Amino acid sequence: MERKEIISNLKRDGAWYRMNGIIFAASKNMCDEETIKLLRSLKSNTVWMLGRQVGWYAIAALDMLGAEKYTGNDPDIAQFVSEFPAVVRTVTGVEITAQDSE
Repeated sequence: MERKEIISNLKRDGAWYRMNGIIFAASKNMCDEETIKLLRSLKSNTVWMLGRQVGWYAIAALDMLGAEKYTGNDPDIAQFVSEFPAVVRTVTGVEITAQDSE
């Protein structure tokens, strides 16, 4: 998925588009200002998608990209944040290395 499509998905209505945008932004290590701002705006999204709130995907992506570490005390979100690189790998087929996720 190209950057333009990822940004478009992050801006669209619809949980499916937003979730895909979040996952692919993380897989492409998109740390630019526009992407980070969009991810931050999605943190409060409470729509459920595949057993998780869309906001959880945004929180996990921000953590994985090193833009904003998750410091909350919700154990479900904390577990999802730790599992997120595997989710990205499964969905995109992109192997995330330790260097990529720092």
